[in-house]
Amino acid sequence: MDGAGMSTPTLDIRRAVASDAEVFRDLRLLALQNEPDAYGSTFAESSLRPSTEWITMVTSMNYYLAFDGERAVGMASGGEYAPYPYARWLYGMFVRPEYRGTGVAHDLVREVARWTREQGSDQLGLHVTTTVHRAVAFYERLGFVKSGPPEPMDRDRRLLLQVMTTNVRTNDRL
Repeated sequence: MDGAGMSTPTLDIRRAVASDAEVFRDLRLLALQNEPDAYGSTFAESSLRPSTEWITMVTSMNYYLAFDGERAVGMASGGEYAPYPYARWLYGMFVRPEYRGTGVAHDLVREVARWTREQGSDQLGLHVTTTVHRAVAFYERLGFVKSGPPEPMDRDRRLLLQVMTTNVRTNDRL
C-alpha cells in the first residue's frame, strides 16, 4: 500500500528521548526487514542489541520520530559525516509502508533540514542505495542532486551508495 485511500495523518514529529528507545528499536527493525539493502546494518545484528544500546542510540544521536496519534510511523536522523565537514547528513530514514505517499517522509526530511540550518550549515547530504529506486526518486523530487559516482557500501560491497546533496537555504521544498 502506498498511502492510497489513507487520509493525510496528523503528525507529531519530535526528537527521540530515552523513553522512545523501544519504539525506535521496533521501527528500526521493521526498516531493516522491509528494505534490507538500504541500511548499513542488518536485521540479524541489530535484533541482538541489548535495550541499553537502543537507549544510548536515541539519547546520544539526533533521531526524530513521527507519530500519528500514539503510533510511531517514521524516523530519520541528522548528524555529521566526516568526508563532508561543512554539511550535515540525513541518516536512517524510514516510513512505515502504509504511510508512504502521505507526506510523512517529506516532513521528516524537512525536520532534519531545519536542524541543518540551525547548525549553521547550508548543505544536507545523504547516502541512498542505488537499487532502492523509490528512495532515489523521492530525494530527487525534494531537490537533492547526485554528487559524485556511487561507492560500495561498507557492509556489502555489492551494494552501491549514491551521495546526494541539497542546499537547505535555497531549496524551497525544504
